[in-house]
Amino acid sequence: MTNSAYSSVTGAQSESTLPTWLWRLGLGVLIGQFSLLLTTIGKQSGLPRRSSVPYFFVNGKMYALATPDEQWYQNVLANPLATLQSAYGTQSVRVRRVSDLQELSDAFTHLRQHRPTTAALYLAQAGVQNFPDDLAEAAPRLHLVTFEPTTAQTPLPLEADLSWLTVIAVLLVGWLLRRKPRRKTRKIAKA
Repeated sequence: MTNSAYSSVTGAQSESTLPTWLWRLGLGVLIGQFSLLLTTIGKQSGLPRRSSVPYFFVNGKMYALATPDEQWYQNVLANPLATLQSAYGTQSVRVRRVSDLQELSDAFTHLRQHRPTTAALYLAQAGVQNFPDDLAEAAPRLHLVTFEPTTAQTPLPLEADLSWLTVIAVLLVGWLLRRKPRRKTRKIAKA
């Protein structure tokens, strides 16, 4: 199992990616339906770090898949306090790795029903051949996290500092669509 193949299953992306730019453009309500923006504190730098992380709900609780080599996951292992932004708002959270077998089973059962390809790839790359029979043995290799609300101080959320560009783009597109095309006039050559 290579870490790069393992990481590709979760779909998490770092700060310089398109989802982060979409949040900055004020489109967080749209992108937040599929992916949350997680602001953590860098393990070594101590600076805010942002990652776009796909998530899912089970029984009203939000979960995300992680891999050991993902930077955001390394950051929350060192400091579990984070700020979560999704379509449902901004929240100060404590990120907790799920270790309870029943909670793992419930989450992966749900994931297998609603995102079967993601679940199959993730479980296979974690060495789970027979779910749920291999779950107890494979639990240390399953990096599933959940987000628990906290009142502790967490990193500042990402502001939509580029939302003015979205307004300009919408106005420009509207103007271009309303423009009347110019008719080309042909000059008739005199013979």
